Amino acid sequence: MKNIILLITVILTVYLVSCVSKEPVKEEITAVIETPAKVAPPSLALDNNEIKNAETDIAALIEELNKIIASKDFENWKMYLSDDYIKYYSDPEVLKEKTQSPLLIKYKIVLRSLEDYFNYVVVGSRQNVKLDEIKVLDRNRIKAYMIIKGTPVIIYELVRIDNEWKIGKF
Repeated sequence: MKNIILLITVILTVYLVSCVSKEPVKEEITAVIETPAKVAPPSLALDNNEIKNAETDIAALIEELNKIIASKDFENWKMYLSDDYIKYYSDPEVLKEKTQSPLLIKYKIVLRSLEDYFNYVVVGSRQNVKLDEIKVLDRNRIKAYMIIKGTPVIIYELVRIDNEWKIGKF
């Protein structure tokens, strides 16, 4: 009889200990899973002061770009481009696609280089843009808009590289 009571005591103890030890594990796992879904990483957001500074910086950048584009200064304009932008708009397939624009077809213009793209597309479309609003995508990417006939139109997607804003590919 002593053996049976001892056996039942051991089984109950093992059962109770095993039940108790599983519960905290569930809580820890739940906490780990729920936390990332509720809290966005703080490094992605800009505070109001940073947004105002970005607006000021970008407005000045767009003024500078307008001057560069108006003077048709390709080499200076190129310094404000991201590597992705340069690579994309230097690609012969992309240039071939952009050449299919009705206006370029009308004037029989064929784009063969980034410089052609600058002279025949950028100069005509970007030299007098003005910044009306920005949309912060993350700490290092902002879309700049100009309002045309009540509709926001993207004029630039800017990327911050080495703490400087550059024209990115959009």
